[in-house]
Amino acid sequence: MKLDLHTHIFEATNIAHPDVDLVRQIVTKITERGLDGIAITEHRDKDYAYQVIEIVNRFFANQVIIIPGQEVCEAFHHVVELYLPDGSTFRFVAHPGDGELLERCFGYMDSIHGIEIENGGYHVAKEKAIEIAQKYDLLMLSNSDAHSLSDIGRYWNEIDLAELCSRAKMKPKLQK
Repeated sequence: MKLDLHTHIFEATNIAHPDVDLVRQIVTKITERGLDGIAITEHRDKDYAYQVIEIVNRFFANQVIIIPGQEVCEAFHHVVELYLPDGSTFRFVAHPGDGELLERCFGYMDSIHGIEIENGGYHVAKEKAIEIAQKYDLLMLSNSDAHSLSDIGRYWNEIDLAELCSRAKMKPKLQK
């Protein structure tokens, strides 16, 4: 499946409560980009994604996958939490920057399963992010971090939900 796992729909639209018209625009953008779905990861707000899911289920016959999540600040970094269908939570470091501070913070972060090596909104030192991913066995992700509807799917991952669920249940290797 093709999934963009880091989007901000409320910030993109400034519409506090999604309605059918907005969700139609989201579904259209997802399908135009050839994606199977997105994760909606508002800052500190997981309810927005659940509202979009309800509308997709009711009016759009589950044409696309919407994964609920949120972006939270943890140990001087932003971490995206994805709430998966099996009840597990997949957590990844969003826009890790140069990675130096990030690696020092791993002792303070629990259960990290992935790291962005590409992010549409922020600079990522890709080589350092890949090095960290390999060292700690983290899933390498490319996400749009869309703050506008037109940016949805600018970067995406080819992955299935079963792999995300499986990794979410694994104990991360965060020891040096």
